[in-house]
Amino acid sequence: MEREYKWLIPQETLPALAGFLHESEGRISHEMLHMSAIYYDTPDNLVFRSGAALRLRRENDRTVCCMKRTLKKEGAEALREEYETEAATLTEGLLKLPEAGAPRDLCKLLSQQEFRELGRTEFVRNCYLLGFQTPVPFTAEFAVDIGSLGAADHMQPFEELELELKSGDTAAFQAFAGMLEQNYALIPQQKSKLARAIAAAIG
Repeated sequence: MEREYKWLIPQETLPALAGFLHESEGRISHEMLHMSAIYYDTPDNLVFRSGAALRLRRENDRTVCCMKRTLKKEGAEALREEYETEAATLTEGLLKLPEAGAPRDLCKLLSQQEFRELGRTEFVRNCYLLGFQTPVPFTAEFAVDIGSLGAADHMQPFEELELELKSGDTAAFQAFAGMLEQNYALIPQQKSKLARAIAAAIG
């Protein structure tokens, strides 16, 4: 299960937010990832009709196949089922995703289909792993994504912030997200990367 927040990058408060990320006592680590992803569906939109999204993403030297299903979306917060596995191809990924908990029947059905590209993303992610012990323990990943999305012949720039719960107390994580949103005037990003990539690809 994935619980995350998405926001627009706040230009006016970005220096203060960057200072918080670099100076926070809760900062555990920082990593830079070069990401490129392609989202897929069948010609008859079987993935979409199943309430899912399917992508193959390159993360530095690692390739991951991922299936997501959104269960709830409110403001900047989204709750999703997320399943992923290392795989070099979409076919390999669909065969391995049930081992990660994805719906076996859906993966089997999809593995027998042809696919078309819906959209793609290319971006650099600066991610900060944060951990806090009070009021109750939780760890979260804060990511700054800057790059482009759309189709191979029609890409548009994008920037966004993501905050994802990795472990620990949900309520404490939500309170932390609320503090960030208020203190740094963060504006919710209502649309997923896939939705924006499709819109950009259309033109």
